Amino acid sequence: MSKNKQISKNLDLSEKLAYYIAAHPTLNTKFPKGSAYVAFSATDAKLNAANKKLVLNLNKEGKKIIKAQETKNENKPWNFSFASI
Repeated sequence: MSKNKQISKNLDLSEKLAYYIAAHPTLNTKFPKGSAYVAFSATDAKLNAANKKLVLNLNKEGKKIIKAQETKNENKPWNFSFASI
């Protein structure tokens, strides 16, 4: 996947994530300040593989990373965990 394609797809996915986080402000209190969120798609395996590499690079930089996994469940559209890839 090209970097431009990854960026475009991540922008779309991040927009969904941002709306969810804005609608659930207490979510931010569960994770350390300064954490980076990396979104993973419910359907796009190629994007997820590219984002796995992104997580690895962020880990090397010492960042705290929250994996935001999109689901297909309307009642709980995201699962959050500390990234340990």
